[in-house]
Amino acid sequence: MRGYRETGLLFVLLCGVFVGQVLLWPAAARAEGLPTAARADNPFNKPDCAESGLKGATGRAQVAFDHEDRTYTKVTSDLTVTVPMSWTHADKLLFGPLTEGYRLAMQCLVRGDWQFDTRWEEWRSHEPVVKPGVKSVTVRIRTHTWVDQRLKLRVGPWTVDVRSTWWEVRFTPPETLGAVCWQNVVVDPGGPGASKATPRVTRGDGAHGLVWTSVVPQRPVTVRIEPPWPRRWSAQDDNAPFRIVDAAGYLLWDLLVAGALWRAAVLYRSRHQTLDPVEQRVTANLRNWGAALFCLSLLTNADDMVLVAAGAFEDPDKWAQQARFAVHAWWLTALAGVILLLFAGARRHLRVVGIVLAMVAAVPGILPSAVGLHAPTFVRPEEHGHAWYTVAAVAAATLASFTLFVLGTWAAAWRLLHDGRLLRDPGAGFPLSRALAFSVGGVLFLGVCQAVAKERDWLRGSWPSAFVHPTHTFRWPDGSISRYEGYGDWHWAELRSGLLWSADQAQDWWMGKLWILTALALLAFLHAASRRRMDFSVPAGRLPVLRTEPGPVERWLLMVSFPSVVVLFLGIYAANSGPALLWFFVDLAALAVCLHVGARGAVLNRQTGSGPRLGNLVAPADRAVLLTAARGHRERLAKLRRLDHGQSDEGLVNRERIEGELRDLRQWGSGPGGASPEHVLPPGLTVVDVVLALGPRDPWWDNARRAARYAALVSVPFAGFLAWAQTLRGDALNGTLYDPFGFPEVVWSFTSWVFAFAAVGFLLGALWRQLPGRRGPAKALPLAVAYAAPVGLFAVGNHLLGEEQDVLALAAAAVLLVLTLTALAMDLDTFRAERAFWPSRTHLLLSVYQMRFFSLQIAWLLVQVVAVITLWQFFTGADAPPSGNGSVTK
Repeated sequence: MRGYRETGLLFVLLCGVFVGQVLLWPAAARAEGLPTAARADNPFNKPDCAESGLKGATGRAQVAFDHEDRTYTKVTSDLTVTVPMSWTHADKLLFGPLTEGYRLAMQCLVRGDWQFDTRWEEWRSHEPVVKPGVKSVTVRIRTHTWVDQRLKLRVGPWTVDVRSTWWEVRFTPPETLGAVCWQNVVVDPGGPGASKATPRVTRGDGAHGLVWTSVVPQRPVTVRIEPPWPRRWSAQDDNAPFRIVDAAGYLLWDLLVAGALWRAAVLYRSRHQTLDPVEQRVTANLRNWGAALFCLSLLTNADDMVLVAAGAFEDPDKWAQQARFAVHAWWLTALAGVILLLFAGARRHLRVVGIVLAMVAAVPGILPSAVGLHAPTFVRPEEHGHAWYTVAAVAAATLASFTLFVLGTWAAAWRLLHDGRLLRDPGAGFPLSRALAFSVGGVLFLGVCQAVAKERDWLRGSWPSAFVHPTHTFRWPDGSISRYEGYGDWHWAELRSGLLWSADQAQDWWMGKLWILTALALLAFLHAASRRRMDFSVPAGRLPVLRTEPGPVERWLLMVSFPSVVVLFLGIYAANSGPALLWFFVDLAALAVCLHVGARGAVLNRQTGSGPRLGNLVAPADRAVLLTAARGHRERLAKLRRLDHGQSDEGLVNRERIEGELRDLRQWGSGPGGASPEHVLPPGLTVVDVVLALGPRDPWWDNARRAARYAALVSVPFAGFLAWAQTLRGDALNGTLYDPFGFPEVVWSFTSWVFAFAAVGFLLGALWRQLPGRRGPAKALPLAVAYAAPVGLFAVGNHLLGEEQDVLALAAAAVLLVLTLTALAMDLDTFRAERAFWPSRTHLLLSVYQMRFFSLQIAWLLVQVVAVITLWQFFTGADAPPSGNGSVTK
């Protein structure tokens, strides 16, 4: 009943959250209006660009749209301007890129006579290239952007107007370049080409390029594009209804996972009427975590759905008014932490800490006026600044809310590990002081990473605005006074904006990591279930191994772990996760089919003639006898090979004797403690095959744990390579450097890959006796195929939609190699008692497998072929857009 009361309380809290939002929105909407961003539209706020000195300058401009093999269309601008040395600022282009003179000259060429401007959507791979000549200076500037939102994007001298069904690109150089003679203006709209262009095109270039050789400001170049529909959909992923469907996809995925956990808990209780205390706790945890996961997902995704449906972010020019939604993140994040503490069954001291943190976060979020906070004003540059206690309250609320969320995660993880008897000290209490210190330290570390990334993003987005641009006022002839914010005021406004939005960003980022708790809940339950013994007809050592294998509920959870922990999230097409829930069933079906087909070839499922299956005859007590017989089998085979090199009459006699001994080894007697008759192996099997099929340990849980450790160890280089491919390769490096959670995401990517590899290794060990093949590498194939099948289907969908393949092929190859190496380690561990008699593990492995040099050569060639194909496909993939962007204009 306690679990049901907690579930009911969670739903009541969630209802209160959304009702509160509905009540607070009208009040926020009535907030006093703010003036629009002050543009420097008076002569006292404009730099002197000396446009008259640019007469005789020449320029070339090109823009290209790349729709192929990527989710978002990449737009690349290439601007080249050659200015005479007589221009006032020409010599300043030769200065250092951080000098005021250089930035002023560059600003006149790329932005015009605005002394301050920001472009968050524009990216630069490197600094502009300046080449001095005898009488001129040539400047080449390459910039790019991604069409990932429905608004007007500015990149170089181009403006891209993104609409729902068509896009329009216009050549809009700054007014300071009005005297430039544009010798060549090129627009490459990509496939399928342009649908409309003005003025008349001079000539074509390549498959779709359009070229104008004479362009005048009075008739700007305008090209309309109708891109492929996947690129159009991707460009609307922040707009309704696409964003609503996207959030619904994540919510339904978590609902499926929660439903699978509930089903397992109900089935286990129905199959076992009497549960011991440990089983009762882990079963309740399984059910309660399913409810908590759904509530947390509802809290995060449904909130986004409501905001998008209300049109909260439709108008990018109202970014200051949108800041009022950021205060909700404090108490939503704190509420997520409370849900986790409720699940963890927090004790008195932990409850007190949680209440204190929740109050610190809730007061500014629910009553912002109590700390002097008006969110739309807080993110704008202000004449008199902001009170220190207002900034301190925002920082405290952000720190407290996210700390509570992280602390709740640690408490929930500790409960799962403690109740599942997975801790070294099962009787230990929750280490509150260490958990709190670790949570606070981790949040502060994330804050430092976020501050560094935000500062880098500010320097990128505000380039090349003048550093020396103080705030000043101007009195007009009619007596009115206008105030113009300078670089420093806008800089501080950006830092305050990042601080205000950090809780919202942190909540979404941390929520994506909670699948680890799902894995721990599964692990704790499986550990407790593995200790239950159902058959007491014979001693434990004489119980056939197939009767101790995972039961129906355990096998169900092992299968659920495949999509929810190993494969994780597939099916995101056109930047939308709506169809992702279908892949949950695809993953389950792929694993079920591979296991069903593979079980027919399992060694222990082979029948001994017309008798029972081999696994119903072999017991743990037979291990010592089988190991001795397996060693004798290998020794006699070695003797036969030596006889083959020197055949003689005496050798024929010895060969017949050895062959007779090998036939005798196909029978084994029962181990100590039993009186079963002798057993005969099925045709085609040797006693070595039986020993390898048993695995290195007797209980399936121990085999699974052993395989998980081996997989985690051997996966480290593969995890590092995959983490590099996702976060540090190509344009993804920009996302890491400028994203608030860029560096932590690198660490997390590596850790999550290791955890996922360990999970698939655990699955290999748990199902070891049900997998086909006589040797470990053969047992790894069904799981590798089960992983590659949905990945392959997903790759086919990406190919049909023209999207990038990311690291899918590399991940599938890594899974195969990790499972193969893990299986080899399991086979070596099975014969660990003989390790002292061999010079190396390789020699022992070759003896166990009875491999010769030809087999090694074939295996080595296959590995090279797989590596070459995988790396070729990987390095020919497309780059991904960075995820970092400024918060001042979004």
